[in-house]
Amino acid sequence: MTRATLEELHVVARVGGERFAFAVADVEEVIDAPLLEWVPSAPLGVAGQLRHRQQTLSAFDGAWAFGLPVGRVGGTALVLRAGDARTVLMVDDVEDLAVLDVRTVRPVPAGADVDGVLAGVCIGARADGGLVNLVRVGALLGRTAERAPPREENSE
Repeated sequence: MTRATLEELHVVARVGGERFAFAVADVEEVIDAPLLEWVPSAPLGVAGQLRHRQQTLSAFDGAWAFGLPVGRVGGTALVLRAGDARTVLMVDDVEDLAVLDVRTVRPVPAGADVDGVLAGVCIGARADGGLVNLVRVGALLGRTAERAPPREENSE
């Protein structure tokens, strides 16, 4: 294998005490302290809506997305993409850009990811030796699409 197939650049974000890695190719933008619009009668997991490049995108609570205890919605938005699909994931913070070695990825523990949004757990990816969960952005977008309020399109 070549080095390019073993390592890939990821955006590492924190949700609560957990770290999640998103392939850079799947992250369209990171927005610090975005202005979210309230959505009346929003389903569980929807934090609001965000105007982004002439589109209104649903913003989801990162804790809900990963099955963590839901508390305060994070203050940083990750605009994620898979093909033409877009969604916003609210995280506590973006901590790093990191090259993750796929040889260190281990399977997700049984029962820890019932929705299949994690590709694995990367051991020793952080300087402190902590774990980083690798996210399947396509699977995450599929999960959020099920809950998204109707989307508004503008041709501004």
